[in-house]
Amino acid sequence: MRLLAVVGPTATGKTPLAVAVAERLGAAELLNADSRQVIRGLHVATCAPTPAELRGVACHLLALHDPGEPFSVAGWLDAARAVLSDLRDGGVQPILVGGTGLYVSALVDGLDLARVPADPARRAERSAVAATAEGLAQLAAELSARDPDAAESVDLRNPRRVIRALEILDARGAPLRNARGRSQATPATLIGLDAPRELHEALIERRSRGMLETGALVEEVHSALGRGVTRGALESAGIGYREALAVLDGTVTTEQAAALVAQRTRRYAKAQRTWFRRDRRIRWLQRGEGPLEPLVDEVLDALREDARAGQ
Repeated sequence: MRLLAVVGPTATGKTPLAVAVAERLGAAELLNADSRQVIRGLHVATCAPTPAELRGVACHLLALHDPGEPFSVAGWLDAARAVLSDLRDGGVQPILVGGTGLYVSALVDGLDLARVPADPARRAERSAVAATAEGLAQLAAELSARDPDAAESVDLRNPRRVIRALEILDARGAPLRNARGRSQATPATLIGLDAPRELHEALIERRSRGMLETGALVEEVHSALGRGVTRGALESAGIGYREALAVLDGTVTTEQAAALVAQRTRRYAKAQRTWFRRDRRIRWLQRGEGPLEPLVDEVLDALREDARAGQ
């Protein structure tokens, strides 16, 4: 059974659209392709779908690891392939939904990511260096010097990904692309969901304010700290947690934190859009201010067209 993937920038409504498609199909379930939503116990700023939002549609690959626990793309890929196999065996339509481009590419294009084990001592050293902006810039410069093409596949602003890329180079040598073999690709219909700029910015602002003004995010962070989750693990869990910690510290107001979350989210959405726009297989849909249900027919038409063509 052909995979359907709904991808694109954050805060465009990918999950509601995927749920509406699943409801129309009947026997369909979702697979999460968001690298933040795989974190266990953190729901608010990761925007993990709630039971009410899923409306009874099953969503797999959520809450796979604890905050701060190492988790690789290869780990997600193993889990995704297992779920995909089970769904197909049961005659259930799989719908991949999320905005983490590397996850989507790993599954759809058959990437077999380098399974290089971490060097705990070296990782600790690099993590200490990456704790400051200057240190991260130093590591990013090292990565770029060793592999000039690395910036095309690695977010040089993400300490975890920069450190992991350096580990792979240590073990396999440059370039990084040679450390990624290929396994069998997964035939897929790729749907991209986006929104006009003004609407998208309004959606981001609304979501950012909702996280902070309701108190839900600060409460979640306070609870996580009480469970022993470290500040570092929270900050690396996604946009919003650093700002919520600052609210708890009293260094910013709720209003200021919401503005910072919106600003960072806009930058992240821009990077996601750049990633996905490079893939010419993606059929792009533009949402409006209203419900997403009118787009369902277009998604299903694309899926059926590809199935008939055997693409």
